Amino acid sequence: MIAIERFDAQIKKDDSGRLTIVEIPFNAKEVFHKSRGTIYVSGTMNGIEYRSKLLSRGSGKFIMVLDKAMQKSIGFHGQEMTAEITMFSEDLPAAVNVPDKTADIKCDQDVLTVIKTRQSIRKFTEKPVSEHMVTAILSAGMCAPTAKDKRPYHFIVVRDKGVLSMLARHNSNAAMLEISAGAIIICGDKTREGIKEFLYADCAAAAQNILLSIHGLGLGGVWCGVVPNSDWRKLLIEQLSLPHKVEPISVIAFGWPDEEKELRPRWETAMVHYDKW
Repeated sequence: MIAIERFDAQIKKDDSGRLTIVEIPFNAKEVFHKSRGTIYVSGTMNGIEYRSKLLSRGSGKFIMVLDKAMQKSIGFHGQEMTAEITMFSEDLPAAVNVPDKTADIKCDQDVLTVIKTRQSIRKFTEKPVSEHMVTAILSAGMCAPTAKDKRPYHFIVVRDKGVLSMLARHNSNAAMLEISAGAIIICGDKTREGIKEFLYADCAAAAQNILLSIHGLGLGGVWCGVVPNSDWRKLLIEQLSLPHKVEPISVIAFGWPDEEKELRPRWETAMVHYDKW
């Protein structure tokens, strides 16, 4: 990660009047030593954390587009204003760079069977889950679709028994964390996806991929929701040291299953509509 000193820049509407932009007062390719490809950046703008990408306007000129959430956070109301900015260039690896150690992790069930037979498991054995399996599960989460491919999720893997126990004690609906092999906390980066509904949908898609991969590998898992403004949400933010821009969306407990559940049919014809209601 390459950082530069603080600088001042103008925030204003572009010539079309549709976009709110920051004109970067330097040649980003030269400063960040990146001759080709997209330049992803993060930092603070008037003290508010952001994460975005720079758009080239040719001749060494770059801009950054601000979404509505960021405009609101910094108090931009359409009139040109000056902002104090810190900026870091992030070298983001390609999504295909999955750790090699997951290559031997296989699922013996076809995808439709995994979907139809997955159940919420709340009882686990003491058998540990390998790091290779956890990495494979995280990789599945990263394959979920997101709006405009923004990929606004972050995954925090918790293995510490003390932390799991503490989180379980403060939420009766998450009591299974006490006996789980671990938990994956799915968080959303508000600076990467400023539309709240899209942020939650993107993280939910990642959560579903994670749950299906857990089941497909023979493990058990269960999704625990994080209620907005709840004491448990505040505890998660404090315990995990989450920055202001990152919001905990859901918690998934996982481990080797110590219970079996009877499958029930879930097809309901009344829920299916064709062409109109």
